[in-house]
Amino acid sequence: MERLAISALDAAEPEVGRWLGALEEVRRKTVETVTGCDEACLDWCGPDGRENPIGALLYHVGLVEMSWLYLDLLRTELPSHVKELFPYPSRDEANRLTRVPSTSLDEHLQALAQSRRILLDVLRDIDVDGWRRLRTPVDGMDYETNPEWVVFHLIEHEAGHTAQMSSLKARWLRHQDGT
Repeated sequence: MERLAISALDAAEPEVGRWLGALEEVRRKTVETVTGCDEACLDWCGPDGRENPIGALLYHVGLVEMSWLYLDLLRTELPSHVKELFPYPSRDEANRLTRVPSTSLDEHLQALAQSRRILLDVLRDIDVDGWRRLRTPVDGMDYETNPEWVVFHLIEHEAGHTAQMSSLKARWLRHQDGT
């Protein structure tokens, strides 16, 4: 029987552990969605060539995760080990998601796994006060946020992009079959 439930992760606070468990469930779905994609599938931009390819979406999901953690919550620049994982800017000159061609699925998934480990290592030790305490981002944006909202947003963000990836993959497979 399939189990449809959120498994809480070990965390200093049970509530935080449940949110982190939900975050991991979305990542599981992302990985499941892209399993079996080769580089051609990862780089495909749709039938008209104007869509963000799966590879760009995977890269974007990881970079956004690190951006929210470091710039918004920790209020510091991305450290060098994170810049090594995500060396390209989020968007290109045309303001489209940066394409990262010639990157295998394994390379994308390794970067996502490392970014998630970094995020979890920070968030699992937060107490409830820290979880809800507002912070102003390092780049002087005109908002405040807290870890609770950031995790909610990361769940929402990745789920939306996973739906895009699922659609692209299905259309790629039909495209390969000539239908």
